[in-house]
Amino acid sequence: MPAALTELIGRESELARVAEQLELSRLVTILGPGGAGKTRLSLEAARAHPPAALVELAPAGPEEVWQAVLGALGRDVRASAVSEGAGTTATVRERILDALAGRELLLVLDNCEHVIDAAARLAAELFAAEPRLRVLATSREPLGVPGEAFVPLGPLADADAERLFADRVRAARGHPLEAREADAARRIRERLDGLPLALELAAAKARTLTIDELAAGLDDRFALLTGGVRTALPRHQTLRALIDWSWALLDEHERTLLQAAALYPAGVAIGDAAEVADAHAVPVGAFDALVDKSLLHRSGGRYRALETIREYGLERLGESGEVDARRREQAARMAAAVEREDRRLRGPEVHAALRWFDEEDDNLAGVLRYAMSGGLDEWAVRIVAGTAWYWIIRDRNEDAVAWLEQVGPIAERVESDEALIVRTIGLMVRGFSGMDEVREAPDAREFAPELARLSELAVESDNDILQVMPPLMRAFATALESGGDHVEVPADDIRMSPWARGMLAALRAAFAHNRGRLDELREASALAVELFEQVGDLWGLALARQMRSQWLAVTGRLEEALVVADQSTADLRAITSSWDLQQQQSLAVSVLIRLGRIEEARERVRRMLSDAEEAASGRAMLFAHIGAALLEFALGDVRAAADHLAEADAAAADWPSMPSQLTALTSALHARLALDAGRADEAWRLLEAAARAASQSQDHPIIAGVAVALAEVELAVGLRDGAAVSLELAAELRGAPDLSDPFEHAVRQRLEAAASGSHERDVATSAHMARADAIRQILRR
Repeated sequence: MPAALTELIGRESELARVAEQLELSRLVTILGPGGAGKTRLSLEAARAHPPAALVELAPAGPEEVWQAVLGALGRDVRASAVSEGAGTTATVRERILDALAGRELLLVLDNCEHVIDAAARLAAELFAAEPRLRVLATSREPLGVPGEAFVPLGPLADADAERLFADRVRAARGHPLEAREADAARRIRERLDGLPLALELAAAKARTLTIDELAAGLDDRFALLTGGVRTALPRHQTLRALIDWSWALLDEHERTLLQAAALYPAGVAIGDAAEVADAHAVPVGAFDALVDKSLLHRSGGRYRALETIREYGLERLGESGEVDARRREQAARMAAAVEREDRRLRGPEVHAALRWFDEEDDNLAGVLRYAMSGGLDEWAVRIVAGTAWYWIIRDRNEDAVAWLEQVGPIAERVESDEALIVRTIGLMVRGFSGMDEVREAPDAREFAPELARLSELAVESDNDILQVMPPLMRAFATALESGGDHVEVPADDIRMSPWARGMLAALRAAFAHNRGRLDELREASALAVELFEQVGDLWGLALARQMRSQWLAVTGRLEEALVVADQSTADLRAITSSWDLQQQQSLAVSVLIRLGRIEEARERVRRMLSDAEEAASGRAMLFAHIGAALLEFALGDVRAAADHLAEADAAAADWPSMPSQLTALTSALHARLALDAGRADEAWRLLEAAARAASQSQDHPIIAGVAVALAEVELAVGLRDGAAVSLELAAELRGAPDLSDPFEHAVRQRLEAAASGSHERDVATSAHMARADAIRQILRR
């Protein structure tokens, strides 16, 4: 929840009523006219009812309500999307339901009136999915959801209006109201119907006008509106009169800027003010002039306009006939800014660039929507191309797919590097999205000619993203032809930029790790680290270090592996999603166990659980509890492992299509539990399920992990020879025995300590042998 900028004056009874209604009802709607202070009251009520999250619906259309909720739940949650195999992605609804699952939360839906039907459907669906959720809405009309309770909000009480106006006048001019001004102040309060926003705007004028002049000006403006829309509420007319009067006091540059500022729902960063002013041909000082006149305010490092002021600015802009001109200016400026920030994403300033994209999200969406409908083809393509890498490293795959699909046809008509980026990425996104269970798998022959043509065009560019595209497209075509069974990333070209070479090296390392090619993993990860250190790309460096730590761990260089893994986690902590960080920490935990640093391992697991809980991400909780269960299994505390596994199962239940890697991992853990409880038949069934999921994932480390679990079960039922074979299979899949895996280490120790024993098998043992052979056969696929 945003911090309060000023004290809430009055509204004590309404605040108490909101709290009372929230105890009785899951949906409470604060009803009232514009300017009555509905938002201010809802924020104050929500701060007293934690945990709470604010969803600002003012910039959203009916079809964007779910996306607005996703954004409000935090960039970390917003980024969390999981791809299985070639790339299925959780929908916006699935991400939201995952984020809310099992949580007690008050969701504030602010400014519902223009999306009333969509907001009502949203609330009803969320209530059905999560019984602990409550919603506090602000609107000019009821949502119409069963069980909805209301808190009407009218004008301030006379005493509260008097105090509010007096306080704001004193803040504006530096001294309080005088006795001789009391009558004029009373007339102002009456004319403004005690509406907090109108009172604050009027009081701000006390910096330049006397209270008598202020009252006289309002009187004149009210007279001008007597012939206006007769069906409008009087308080709406008075507020319009106040803003009309403020408009009349602006010079031409200030009016132009106020109209332009209305096009920026997220406001304008103070650091970008000069750029925005230049784009709209006004002096940058106009920003502060509008702040002085209370038409803009500074908040969180940005210039922002109140919603009512933004609506007024948009009306004036429409009346002027200059909407297209201002939108073109905005689009050209945003395209240039996106290209600048996109370059910073691949260097040491990645964190600042990510913050810029995060904060400009609503502005970018607004200008793109207009560009798509207003014929601004060039700028639409440039903005989407410049934002693509941001969406990738933030894991915002759904946004990428949606905009690439919309802008793709436009990119076919534009000849530029940016158009090539949109066309090539869009082509691969469409291909991979066709590999999910919703659509039929694409035919490689359909894509091959287009891939070849775009590859030839891209090779001539000095754009580092485009330099990566030709080899990636060749790898993509190979993946399509083989149905994903065969993926090879070609070696880089020395003529490429260091960043492009580093990215290809990191991808080669990732595929080498997945296929158990340790020599290639060693070489490619070392090169990727070197190149990303050279360019200072923290995200790329984190990816390269993750691959490097995997190689170090598998080859027994555990201390080095821990240091590099921790460096990778530190780089990613402020960049990627919380659930991805849990995967990073799992390797560090297993290394600490092998090093005998048990308390440090426990502390890492505690932090994983704490981070996941703080992120309020069900997927992060799933990874964290799996990591905790693995630790407890390794330490021999089966009961504690079972508790964590139960928590993991609960988190997984809200994940509609869990990746096959996680299915394999959790099934193998359940097999260990069944074995410990003496339920051998159940253990075999679970192992078979784990093997099928692992084989489907085509992820060699995951398949190897199931092979190790199979060896554990085989050893427990007396199949020492089979356990040895399973360990050899795991080593074959990984490229070598994994000296960082505490489970593999424990099985090898038990095998070495065991006597040779008899090779005679009874009937039950023969049955076990047959089941083990069948599972190994699945793993070898």
